[in-house]
Amino acid sequence: MATMTHKTDFFAGLLKASRKLKMDHDEAIEDSPESAVQVRSTTADFLERYAAFNEIGQEMAVNSYIKTIVHYVNDIKVFIATGKYPLEIDPKQMELGRIDYDLFLILTILVTRHRCAIMEEIMKTSAPGKPLVIGVGSGVELNFIQAAESGDAYDLYINPFAREAFPRWNFHQKWYHPGENRYGAVYAIELLEHLAEPYQFITDCHRSLAPGGRFIATTACDVPQFDHRYNFVSDEDFEERVSRLGFELEAKRTIPHDYAQTNLKPRNVFYVFRRNAE
Repeated sequence: MATMTHKTDFFAGLLKASRKLKMDHDEAIEDSPESAVQVRSTTADFLERYAAFNEIGQEMAVNSYIKTIVHYVNDIKVFIATGKYPLEIDPKQMELGRIDYDLFLILTILVTRHRCAIMEEIMKTSAPGKPLVIGVGSGVELNFIQAAESGDAYDLYINPFAREAFPRWNFHQKWYHPGENRYGAVYAIELLEHLAEPYQFITDCHRSLAPGGRFIATTACDVPQFDHRYNFVSDEDFEERVSRLGFELEAKRTIPHDYAQTNLKPRNVFYVFRRNAE
């Protein structure tokens, strides 16, 4: 039996307007745990306010989602045929507008299992001390961070709505470079696969953490998104290399994607590492 999810007027309108969204949503919520219901309800509310702030109508949101999905399905077909990510084949990829990107990332929490599961894991993980979020985007994941205080959030683009929705957070629209601050937790959610040198970035995160602080991150395997650069095909290799950088593995959850009618087995892995004491 499908578990009912709170729907705002805006999201309910999207489901009514798009058979694709409705089918994805109905499949995603089947037998959802209470934590998933909570995540989707919070996300639906966030989407409603985000759309109003950015003057996004239902037709625009549906068209944006469908366009992005069609492009991604084509990238999957090419990956299955070649084993290469889009950027390996052609460095000139489509330019997805930031609003389109935000909408896609927000909507997929609502209509896929794997992105909802990532938010569930964030919600289950406590953050000791001041948190740092790198790759904050629309700000949707800030809804789920369990920290005693607000912290710093970085991205090359931050939608202005995030500042309104989370006024206690300090937003920085630039690339993060480690400084004098030592954080209790650093979040890098769905970010590492976008980097050409993820282990240098993880080294910077280690420098930014207080001893005993948590590095909370995800990896992606066989997810041929247009802007992904690094394919984390071996969990063991990733964990060993992160361990050598001064971390201890504390928790891990493998989160498979639901791809119908292919032999592809894409997945995210949600990790919690603890910085070793000096």
